[in-house]
Amino acid sequence: MRIRLLALLAFVFVGLMTHADDAVTLRQKLPRHPRLLMIRGAEKGIMKDVHKDSLWLAIHQGIIAEADALVATKTKPVEYQLEGRRLLGVSREALRRIFFLSYAFRTEHDNKYMVRAREELNAITSFSDWHPDHFLDTGEMTLAAAIGYDWLYDQLSKAERAILEQAIIEKGLTPSLDTKKCWFITANNNWNQVCHCGLAYGAIAVWEQNPELAAHIVNRAIENLPHAMNVYAPDGAYPEGCGYWDYGTTFNVLLLDALRQVFSSDFGLSKAPGFMLTGGYIANMYTPALNWFAYSDCGTRPGGLSAPFWFYRETGDSGILFTQMRILQRKGVGAFLRDRLAPTAIIWGHQTSLATPPQPTSHSWHGEGISPVFVTRSGWGYSDSFMGMKVGTPNANHGHMDEGSFIFESHGVEWAVDLGPENYNTLEQAGLNIWDKRQGSDRWSVFRYHNLQHNTLTFDGEEQIVKGEAHFIEVKDSFPGGATADLTPVYAGKAKSVVRRCELRAEDNLYVEDRIETGDKDTRLTWTMVTQADVVQGDGRTLYLSKSGQSMRLYVGGIEPPQWDIVPAKPTRDIENPNKGYTIIRFTTPLKASTRTVIRVSLKRP
Repeated sequence: MRIRLLALLAFVFVGLMTHADDAVTLRQKLPRHPRLLMIRGAEKGIMKDVHKDSLWLAIHQGIIAEADALVATKTKPVEYQLEGRRLLGVSREALRRIFFLSYAFRTEHDNKYMVRAREELNAITSFSDWHPDHFLDTGEMTLAAAIGYDWLYDQLSKAERAILEQAIIEKGLTPSLDTKKCWFITANNNWNQVCHCGLAYGAIAVWEQNPELAAHIVNRAIENLPHAMNVYAPDGAYPEGCGYWDYGTTFNVLLLDALRQVFSSDFGLSKAPGFMLTGGYIANMYTPALNWFAYSDCGTRPGGLSAPFWFYRETGDSGILFTQMRILQRKGVGAFLRDRLAPTAIIWGHQTSLATPPQPTSHSWHGEGISPVFVTRSGWGYSDSFMGMKVGTPNANHGHMDEGSFIFESHGVEWAVDLGPENYNTLEQAGLNIWDKRQGSDRWSVFRYHNLQHNTLTFDGEEQIVKGEAHFIEVKDSFPGGATADLTPVYAGKAKSVVRRCELRAEDNLYVEDRIETGDKDTRLTWTMVTQADVVQGDGRTLYLSKSGQSMRLYVGGIEPPQWDIVPAKPTRDIENPNKGYTIIRFTTPLKASTRTVIRVSLKRP
């Protein structure tokens, strides 16, 4: 009764808020169901194209096999079970199951998929709530319910539809009116994109049941999505790294797709500065060996992505698809099936042949913005070399103290790497407030987040300045090529000037140069590189690295032979990832006050 009362109050409240300037109005009549993503009848044309292309057919058959497994094994429907402070894992699994099963039903016309999807829908509607205390959970669950309701509309009984409608309104849409829990509304990160997408899908699905509330939800998304989309300016670089690019951007284009399908317009959202360039960003963040250039809370092992197919469809830039085709060919269909939104790759890309698109002609990419990045490569084949450099600020969403950090890969071997993200839930359960980014906070005590464990510099063992912003001052967009960055703002008070240049000088030759001008105090500088290679010390200036039958020579010049510190990348706290197989290479050198020092480090084949 209380939930119904809240829904009624929401109905009255948002009805008063509707005004003539809204992008969508109550007068609009929406298309029949299915109206979201794969509209009524669209599956016929999609399947016609899929059966013309063996690779698209393989992805389709992989999705059907996943749906068959759910039917055959009689796996229990999802259950309400928190992991720490999140229901997110349950929401994501519900979305995967309902999306795959609904897709299988619509394309294969076998009722067994509909019956199994209905079981999952019944399970989530029976939950007491969709955990609005962590609204990402609610956003993804609302999307799952909306897809199931819309795509299976004709197969659901009137009573089943009513239960789903009530759940979407009372457990998805209405809780989003609580401003205390819904800080995401004006956020400039992935929460904005994911939550507005899920809620808008829910609103469009049940529009006829509460048009005032639904119109408010959709208009609110249209009004506030630019807060998140503006971070792609000016070149398409995404400040949260590749993994969160996949998350935020895929939900972003899902929302644009729904607006276009239902209202025949995305209301200018796709014109946000840099947004239509971001397909080029993600294409260039793959290394030749198909790892990601990891920075911030981003790992290095990607699967296949769906959003690039949307960007190719919109821009016609075939280079966006080149790495996706290589992933499919080298890693197989399974790399795409890890994505709970995998059917969207087919929905957006089915008109494109999956024969390998032309190899990109550019060997470098440079993006500015909140977290500027530069990458360059000797080529796009597996054995080519790759260097990436990242600057910006630790204060970015999901940021690390990795300003000035670099990675280096050659002939399929990662020589200089990033450790990646730490498990949020484990840290939170230990009582660490990892979302407080103030100087000296718990976040920066985490091993993987501190600059001492990134491929950058540290002065006197201290943190980079959280509110400092490092920036590129010169880039050479070619091969050989490189970038020069002013890191001084993140070392304020420790040095008068800190300038780093990273270059890929030849096929297997990385060069890193640091120019440091000290202030009025002596300091100790630590230079760090993380690797998975075996390390053997040569003379005082030289280390020899070996991995996978290959070797590299690391040489330090410009200073006296340094004191090396070669240690396992093992944190002191047991709650953190032990980082097995990773080694930290460091050297520390004293720097006198009011002096200038140039440190030159090269990494190349012996």
